[in-house]
Amino acid sequence: IGVALVAEGALLAECNPAFLRMTGADAAQVLAQPLSQFVEAGNGVNLGEVLARIAAGDKEPASLEVKVRGVGDREITAQLYIRRLEADDVTGARLILHFIDLSEQKNLEARFVQSQKMQAIGQLAGGVAHDFNNLLTAMIGFCDLLLLRHRPGDSSFADIMQIKQNANRAAGLVRQLLAFSRQQTLQP
Repeated sequence: IGVALVAEGALLAECNPAFLRMTGADAAQVLAQPLSQFVEAGNGVNLGEVLARIAAGDKEPASLEVKVRGVGDREITAQLYIRRLEADDVTGARLILHFIDLSEQKNLEARFVQSQKMQAIGQLAGGVAHDFNNLLTAMIGFCDLLLLRHRPGDSSFADIMQIKQNANRAAGLVRQLLAFSRQQTLQP
């Protein structure tokens, strides 16, 4: 949990090593700098105004989701909790801020959404494959009936055999789709 003390004018008065790790900077680069240089609130919230209101005595919001920007392209999503200090700290701080790193949680949420998408694709593939398999079974059955009427010397025999072979090849693809939808392992 990153902790920072904020003085008048939203300047960073003090911070702990966890906050420094979030920004990827050292204390000299962070202290006495405006908080807005490192932290940005989302959803159109002006963090400076929120800090000023809380420092003036307004009730604190439960929490804010913020982006902690650091050195280079470093950016961390964090949950920010703000509390007003009853008396000014020796550093001149008026607010104490707690940053809880949400990067792992956001990563897990993204992976969960991706797995839900894959599950939906699997279910769709299974449904399509099942219906297509029913059509192929009918096609192969009718080909077998036609082959009973047309013997190898018949001119239509080669065409019927070609239809049956293609239907059997399609049935193999359908089996692969069904195996994918059921999350079965296939032998190459």
